[in-house]
Parts: sequence; structure tokens; C-alpha cells
Amino acid sequence: MKTRFWLLYVLPIFLILVFVAIMASGAFLKKPFGTDDRLLESIQTLEKQVEGKKWTEAKSQVNYAMKAWDKIVNRIQFSVERETIYDILGTLARIKGGVTAEDDKAIMEEIYYFYVLWDNLGD
Repeated sequence: MKTRFWLLYVLPIFLILVFVAIMASGAFLKKPFGTDDRLLESIQTLEKQVEGKKWTEAKSQVNYAMKAWDKIVNRIQFSVERETIYDILGTLARIKGGVTAEDDKAIMEEIYYFYVLWDNLGD
């Protein structure tokens, strides 16, 4: 009787609470947990480097940003819409292409679009 109570009531309620917690944790999980996943800071630094036309540093920074995004996406993949994940990845790819082409205007457009996506990530 006691086992049946656990299987019918407690376990389903517990699982629902766990799933709701996972789905609502995107805003928390996008924050950096170490030194290798500071994506927002990286993009802000990249913005300053592009404004100063420091292309060598910008190339290094955009590579760091791509690696940081790979770490973050593994944490948030169950709590954020897949479309948003693809939008951010596409924006980072266009930023990387702009840095390679040294096209500061295109990069700045993408950076500000990234900021909007980032602010809405997990909300």
C-alpha cells in the first residue's frame, strides 16, 4: 500500500516539479559559472575592439565567444526555445564572418541584435 502511494502520488508530483524547475532555469543557467563561459562580457569586449579596429584581438575574442556559447548551450538546451538557440548561434557566426572580413558596421548590427537575444534568453 505504501509503495503504491509513492508511485501514484509522490513520484509524479516530484517529477513535475523537477521538469518545471528545469524549464524555468534558463535565466540562471545563462550566467557564467567559470572563466571559460563569459559570453556577454566577451561580446562587450569585442564591441570595444571593433570600435577601435583591433582586428587581431577581435578574432581571438570571437573565437572565445563561440567556445563560450558551446558551453552555455549545453546547460540551457532544455530550458530555452530551440529557435532562440539557433538565432544566437547564427548571430555569433555572422559576427565571426564580419570580423574575418573586418566589416565593422555589419558586426555592430549583429552585436546589438545579440544583446536583444541575450536579454530575452530564458525569460
